[in-house]
Order: sequence, then C-alpha cells, then structure tokens
Amino acid sequence: MTSTVAPTHLKIDIEPKRLMAASEPYVMFGTRGYQPVLDVVERKSKRDHFIYISARSLGAGLHKLAEENGGSLIGCDFWVHKSGDEKTALYVVEAA
Repeated sequence: MTSTVAPTHLKIDIEPKRLMAASEPYVMFGTRGYQPVLDVVERKSKRDHFIYISARSLGAGLHKLAEENGGSLIGCDFWVHKSGDEKTALYVVEAA
C-alpha cells in the first residue's frame, strides 16, 4: 500500500482501470457478511483501494494472473473492466 489512509472500495465498471495488486486475497466483513477482497493501487490516481473479488469471472482472471506470477498476486499489474452495463456482465481481466 502506498499511503496510511484506509483504502476505499473501488467499483469496477465498463471503463478499463489499470490496477496493481497490493495484497493477496483476504476476507472482509461488510454489509453482506464476509466477502473476499483484494487491496489494489489504481495506477492513474495512485490511490489505495480494495475490490470485491467474489464474482467468478473476476476471481478466475485474477487466479490466472497469480499462476503466471509464481502463485502470487502481489505486484501484478492488470487491467480490469466489466464486459457490459448489465449487473450480471462478466469481468475482463488482462495483464498490463
């Protein structure tokens, strides 16, 4: 993480965002109970955030990145966006 300010939730939409993983996945307790999250740094703003990674398409893309990085997500640069405006649209994850 790059600052001492608590990270905020980063919502992923159809606009591609370049992120760097700053942690391994972990769980956080929120309004929907425990959910898997990942700390990230948004490259454009250099701000710390976290993203929910419970969606299968997002988790699968991140898992592939980790496999290509020796089993770790920390330090992985990637682009992420939703494939459409629909609530159920799949996430697209690509190495940067």
